[in-house]
Amino acid sequence: MNGPTQKQRTYGQQAYEQWTYGQRAYEQRTYGQRTYGERMDNTTAGGRTGEPSAVRRGTGHLSRFADLAGVRLYRDNAFAVTGLPVTARGRAVRQHRQRLEARLAVQDTLLPADPDSPLVGGYRRDEVRAAFEEFQDPRRRLVDELLWRWGEPGPECGCSPALHEEHDDAVRFHAMALEAEAGRSHTTTDGRDILWRGAASGWGLVLERQEFRQHIARRIAELDDPRLGEHPADDFLAALPRLLVSPFRDLAADPDFRPRLARICSGWAEHAVFTDLFSELFEETVEETVQEITDALRSVNDKKDAEQFGDAVRVVRQEVLPAFERFGELRAFVSDWQYEDIAHVVAVGVGNLAVAMLGHHQFHRPSPTQKKTVVELAEKAYEIAPERHVKAFKDNWDVIYDWSVGVVATGTAPGESSSLSGLEWAGCWLVTLAFGAVIALWVVQGWEAGVGAFLVLGAIGAAVEKLSEWYGRLRAHRARRRFQR
Repeated sequence: MNGPTQKQRTYGQQAYEQWTYGQRAYEQRTYGQRTYGERMDNTTAGGRTGEPSAVRRGTGHLSRFADLAGVRLYRDNAFAVTGLPVTARGRAVRQHRQRLEARLAVQDTLLPADPDSPLVGGYRRDEVRAAFEEFQDPRRRLVDELLWRWGEPGPECGCSPALHEEHDDAVRFHAMALEAEAGRSHTTTDGRDILWRGAASGWGLVLERQEFRQHIARRIAELDDPRLGEHPADDFLAALPRLLVSPFRDLAADPDFRPRLARICSGWAEHAVFTDLFSELFEETVEETVQEITDALRSVNDKKDAEQFGDAVRVVRQEVLPAFERFGELRAFVSDWQYEDIAHVVAVGVGNLAVAMLGHHQFHRPSPTQKKTVVELAEKAYEIAPERHVKAFKDNWDVIYDWSVGVVATGTAPGESSSLSGLEWAGCWLVTLAFGAVIALWVVQGWEAGVGAFLVLGAIGAAVEKLSEWYGRLRAHRARRRFQR
């Protein structure tokens, strides 16, 4: 039976096959992207046709790692599907297959035969039959063994009970986390986060234990098959970390999971065996997000230059800021200099729009909503700006805020009627009262005192008005020029 074609494979599986292993036997090997029928191995198939797919797919490489990569890491496990224990061999496998075949003759799906399975839901007839084929190649079988529950060690195992327990807990936490993210269990977000933390710490500790490597070596010896002779335990051990984090490529595309992506992956990256895997894992995602930010900022700049401020603000809100938030979720997997560089570019783009709108409203009285928008843009640019640039953005935000509350006056464009603000009306009343006081002084003290008081008040008023005008022009000029660098 042939397996799925390349077009049917998940994104995580395709990407996994393109990765090169930088350790031991994998230094010069890559996983080829071919269909099941194309994967042939003369040592297992002998050039014959009509062999089960598990035999035809052998390549001398550990191709099972590529086939399991992705969110179905545990659901496609041969032991999970069939319900067999990891120690089952030969006659036990054949008899169990006969029993399941009899059931499949009268029903299309089967629930897992293992009552303690952490997986939810059943399997189709073709999935069950495909799983049994994996037992025919010991290289593929051993990979599935490492990714399923071992149970208590037998008398010939040689492992400590603690290793088996820690391994099985790691498998259980990881499988349950993936089931929950797929919506196959009713687990809260906090509950899923706990499962992810348990999986990360569990696998991180198990993979670093020398006893785990010794277990793999013993299983290779016990299976006693020449096809395993070319693969020491280190080959399996080196490939496991990449396989275990492979589901994150698929999960990164899930909008419900994406806000938690960085936090969860950071927990895995704390363990040495996973530390160097995530920058490569998310490299393409980072590049795509940066390109989205760049394209959106270019659109904002074009609309700003055309004075289409409403459209420019819409692009900032709907495209620039959401893309930058997604970039921020990947911060743990990009260098500090790259994050600060992108943050500065975004801050400058948003700040430039705020300054351009400020200049426009120097001659076009803004509505309250327009004032609020300019202030929000300046504040957002200040929040995003890297630490070494933050002072300039803070100064600019102060200027715009003063303008928004009326400290910096707004001019009136030719042909527009003007209206007085509350402060302006108060000023008019003060002037009226001052003139009344001068007249009263004239009547009481004589015309010399009245004229003198009038001249003094006039000089003071003119000086205050001129200073206020100069101060407003200076701050507006600084605001317009702040980001033009």
